[in-house]
Amino acid sequence: MIFISGVHGAGKSYFCNLVKKATGIECFSASTLIKKRKNQGFSSDKRVANIDENQLYLLAAVDDLRASLREFLLDGHFCLLNTKGEITRISLDTFTTLKPDAIILLTEDPEVIAKRRQERDGVKHKASDIKVFQDEEIKYAKEVSELLKVPLKISTGSNDTESTIEFIRSRRAQANDRKI
Repeated sequence: MIFISGVHGAGKSYFCNLVKKATGIECFSASTLIKKRKNQGFSSDKRVANIDENQLYLLAAVDDLRASLREFLLDGHFCLLNTKGEITRISLDTFTTLKPDAIILLTEDPEVIAKRRQERDGVKHKASDIKVFQDEEIKYAKEVSELLKVPLKISTGSNDTESTIEFIRSRRAQANDRKI
């Protein structure tokens, strides 16, 4: 499993669709998996209650996926906004249990993200707030990658899409080589 991360509006869903077309690898959204397990959605302001509890639902769903799929992408986050609007790191235990084979962090210009979120969610965000959030996502992704000793590819936006898909192809080839 390759973990695809990035702040809301960084382009994770779009990127995952491109990867599926290019490689055939299935992608699953952490929030969708949690919603299905929990039978409850999330608010449009992206503030999340019960962050730690939600991760238990995610881990159970990923266990089910691993039982039926050899490879897949998981679209999620390293940090979320709690109900007070504070940037909150997802528990390290979540990532040590997920055991991703690699991590891709999608980043984008905060102004671009703000525009996307305004158009998609109808919620206005300051680019400066998005930058702070994205910087924390980057910092924590690096820490998790180092701790788990898994490769981290930080994509710098839509101009970096092809090299990021190539990173996935190379990880796939390495995994296939180990099985031979």
